[in-house]
Amino acid sequence: MLLAAVLGKSEEAAVEALGEKGPFHTRLDGFTPRTGQQQMAASVADTLALGGTLVVESGTGTGKTFAYLVPILLGGDRTIISTGTRHLQDQIFHRDLPAVAEILDRQVNAVMLKGRSNYLCRYRLRYNSGQTELVGKSSDLSFNIIERWASSTRTGDIAEVSEISDQAPVWKEVTSTVDNCLGGKCPEFKKCFVTKARQSAMDADVVVVNHHLFFSDLTLKDDGFGELLPNYDAVVFDEAHTLCDVASNFFGFSISSFQIRDLCADISKVEKEEKSGTDFNAVIPPLEQSVDRLLVELASCADLSVDVSAVDTPGFRSALETLQIRIGLLLEQLEVASIAGEGLDRCYQRALQMQERLDLWIEGRDHNLVRWLGVGQRSFRLQATPLRIRNRFIEIMQRAKSWIFTSATLAIGDDFTAFSSQLGLEEGQHARWQSPYDFTQNALLYLPTDMPEPREYAYPDRLVEVILEVTGASQGRAFCLFTSHAMMNRVARILKKQCRWPLMIQGEAPRSELMDRFQRTANSVLLGTSSFWEGVDIKGDALSCVIIDKLPFAPPGDPVLKSRLQVCEEEGGNPFMEIQVPAAAISLKQGAGRLIRSETDKGVLVLCDPRLVTKRYGELFLKSLPPMPVTRQVNDVQNFFKNSQY
Repeated sequence: MLLAAVLGKSEEAAVEALGEKGPFHTRLDGFTPRTGQQQMAASVADTLALGGTLVVESGTGTGKTFAYLVPILLGGDRTIISTGTRHLQDQIFHRDLPAVAEILDRQVNAVMLKGRSNYLCRYRLRYNSGQTELVGKSSDLSFNIIERWASSTRTGDIAEVSEISDQAPVWKEVTSTVDNCLGGKCPEFKKCFVTKARQSAMDADVVVVNHHLFFSDLTLKDDGFGELLPNYDAVVFDEAHTLCDVASNFFGFSISSFQIRDLCADISKVEKEEKSGTDFNAVIPPLEQSVDRLLVELASCADLSVDVSAVDTPGFRSALETLQIRIGLLLEQLEVASIAGEGLDRCYQRALQMQERLDLWIEGRDHNLVRWLGVGQRSFRLQATPLRIRNRFIEIMQRAKSWIFTSATLAIGDDFTAFSSQLGLEEGQHARWQSPYDFTQNALLYLPTDMPEPREYAYPDRLVEVILEVTGASQGRAFCLFTSHAMMNRVARILKKQCRWPLMIQGEAPRSELMDRFQRTANSVLLGTSSFWEGVDIKGDALSCVIIDKLPFAPPGDPVLKSRLQVCEEEGGNPFMEIQVPAAAISLKQGAGRLIRSETDKGVLVLCDPRLVTKRYGELFLKSLPPMPVTRQVNDVQNFFKNSQY
């Protein structure tokens, strides 16, 4: 009875705080009490108090961030919040958390934890300073700037150095990686900024990270972060729809040409300082030559991701075997040299791990790992990705009492199976709150007629006709979202000649610059692919129409997807309906979600894929979208914009 009473008070406090008479409504300008937000907050409070798992789809405008921050701060649970993007990570830490804490009049010790590449490494700065051959003479000035900053910084966060781009090559020389960090044996360990940041996180009430950092540090058993989870009560995954893909990448492993070359370069540098007397010239150049030879064998696959079976030729096998032998020879030399110093010992450990992973990749002993290659123009990556991650994820979930997963796109209708089954969350609580925005009055779904099948020759021309018709009615103000660069570029070539509105095309400028330009330029039309399907929040008149070329099915040639489809079929399942359709429906919801971003927004969603009406599975896609009127007549689109007040 006592627990029930406490639980009831916890839920009640969260609901009241976000209600009509609560402090958010009375103290925060523009705050509107929403039933969905209050109900979600109550569910979060319930999960935090009792423990367990909560999976929540919270539609655009529900206010999900406040819905979990309020019960976290009221309940005092020590919590890790993990986001899908750095943008949301920054927003939560710098804006939302302080605002909620102030309104609730709560003191909260919060820390934003970044990956180690964001922090200065004093040891590598001292070691590499002045060695202009590493990054070129032009970086001399950058080193000077960094050295001056290093003498005064308290955090070591490279974001403090506004004079140097965070993409500048110099940062690679003055920050550490999991591979080259000396850990507790580093002479600068007591002053290490990464260690200080993580110690702050150990002492914090709330730690804000992103999914990549969460899994990379956890799975690599990196010093410090792996000890955080057992000390925390709850973990919240925001933007959880990206979680499975991120976890899959980190639960696997890779060996890249970059890693091999980087190891060779580090050995040469460390040998100059620690002077083991080993003749690495006998093993490093041949190893680098074997990397070059493998690249030659993979030249026909440049810019592709391919299954290992696609490159299983005698030449490839021979080159891979040579690489394996020469890493072994390097390892033998390093084993002898490693006693000379910590740097060479760390290089030995890196080479040992590289050999173990390469052996596992070549032999293919683990049947849960899909072996594939990512090939660039001058690089390759041997990747192993798990088919299933649920067992590994269930193990991780033993580390905290409460787990909350939330996003605007997790379910197909009311069905969470596609998401939850991948992570082993079927037994948890599931809840869905639709967007409070009035899609029935403020939005229209247009399904054009006479659309050829996407693979037909006439499809691009008809697609251009639809875009010109609709943007004529909307006076530009449109996003055209494509599932491939090829289709986007083909349509762009035609629109450059025929579109009368300012046209912006992905690739012409950085994404952030295109977004700013789109919002500044009246009546503009932007053409983009996957990176514009989510994380874009444009309110008001600038974006009043979203046009999507076709259903976003993942490329069937993707080696991991191909293997998962095959296993599903072998186990008697329906791979298309169980894997491909749910994933595409979630992606479609993300793209469609760019349209209505506030209570006053109005707009038209245009879906040009005829399979929405010609195929039975089309109904599942339509049911996954917010409820809005549907038309097949362009006249209705024209009337919608005529009657809309802007």
